[in-house]
Amino acid sequence: MGVTDSKEAALDYIRAVSPDGWHNTEEPLWTAFVNAVPEMLKFVEASSPIIFTPNRDPDPYAEIEGGLPFGRNVSAAPLRSAILGQWRDKIRKPSVSIDLNYEEVFDNHFLSNPKKWALRYGLLLAWRKFRGLKTKGNALVIGLLKGCLDHGVEIWPETSAKELTIVDGKVTGLKIERRGESIDITASGGVILASGGFEWNPEMMAEYFPGPVEWTASPPTNTGDGQRMAEAAGAHLDRMDQALIMGTSPVMYEGLRQGLPAGDYFLPHSMIVNAKGKRFINEKQMNIGLAFDERDPDTGHPLNLPAWRIYDAQYAAKYPHLMPNKSVPDNRFQAATLEDLAAQISVDAEGLVETAARFSEFARVGVDEDFGRGAALWDRARGGDPRHKPNPTLGTIEKPPFTAMPFKASFLGTKGGPRTNENAQVLRPDGTPIDGLYAAGNVMANCFGSKGVGAGTTLGPCLTWGFVAGRHAVR
Repeated sequence: MGVTDSKEAALDYIRAVSPDGWHNTEEPLWTAFVNAVPEMLKFVEASSPIIFTPNRDPDPYAEIEGGLPFGRNVSAAPLRSAILGQWRDKIRKPSVSIDLNYEEVFDNHFLSNPKKWALRYGLLLAWRKFRGLKTKGNALVIGLLKGCLDHGVEIWPETSAKELTIVDGKVTGLKIERRGESIDITASGGVILASGGFEWNPEMMAEYFPGPVEWTASPPTNTGDGQRMAEAAGAHLDRMDQALIMGTSPVMYEGLRQGLPAGDYFLPHSMIVNAKGKRFINEKQMNIGLAFDERDPDTGHPLNLPAWRIYDAQYAAKYPHLMPNKSVPDNRFQAATLEDLAAQISVDAEGLVETAARFSEFARVGVDEDFGRGAALWDRARGGDPRHKPNPTLGTIEKPPFTAMPFKASFLGTKGGPRTNENAQVLRPDGTPIDGLYAAGNVMANCFGSKGVGAGTTLGPCLTWGFVAGRHAVR
């Protein structure tokens, strides 16, 4: 793609965007991560049918030292599920079955004008459906599973890990339950915890994230088992207050009301407000979840929740496919005036009217003086509407009827767990490694924390630390 990059530039970028003071503890992990990423990508491509394809996603903070306008983001090319044979039906279905690649969606502003791209990609989509080709996350999982099967990895579904086996301070295996039977497993090289976060564990969420939790957007098996087992083995749990929080829309998935990461709230003619009717964030920024996780220092409860997405009739006319689902209770409110809408959703009416008027003035000139929406490359390049002028992310909110949709603080994954070193070894409170125990992905104390340094802010660390852990264990 003609991009010049280096490990030094990537590290400069990570240091620049990470929370203040984190370099004191995370620098060794940042370095190990950056060093391992290219090796991991090559290993996965050599060991599986996965081919990683680049796209034009910018770094979320491309203007900061070390940032790039594009060149660091890759996704898995389409793969046929049929290559898995009898395992093909074990793969979870995507929440939305649109078989476009990541780059086909985001490089082309698909969300703002799906009719245009549906016509352009019609034959391609028909071909993929005929061939059984899957894209994005499905392609990644299909390829990873196929690589495991081809290399003789034995996979046990319907199996849950219960506790680690420890002999003389070393983890030597684990106790599992498989189809009602308790089994002891011996691990010569080590045990790698890769069990995800704890966002589906009500007790842990109440302790570390007090407040409402709705429309969780991850598998319901993410119940903190890895964190629990690691702590029982003497691990130091850290960064337990960190999580990937995003704006989502409700969707029925596997019989549960869950969250689907949404792209509606940063298109023109939309804004987000709190109970005072005031904006409090650049709706388009990558790390919007940080603002929703701001807490009252006395109670620990979120400061800006409940929050609401506000749209006007112009939005409804341009983006009807993104309007709130009427069939979901309390998900869509509509009124002829902003005052009446505010009354329906218990938002300060005066504040909402003033905010809409101020936001509309910003939209007319194309400059958001309060929060800079549309100023950064990330804002303009990813998900706006290039047809809209003068700013592809700003549009007036002034034409009735007006619509409101609740903005839930939806968790895509917690990011806290056992502290690890640069080899992905789990550490005790004194900093010494627990022999034979590793952690990778959302089960570990994430060295980037809540703040995402790029799209794929969980997938990248999951793959990379899994590679680091496995390599160290076999050595």
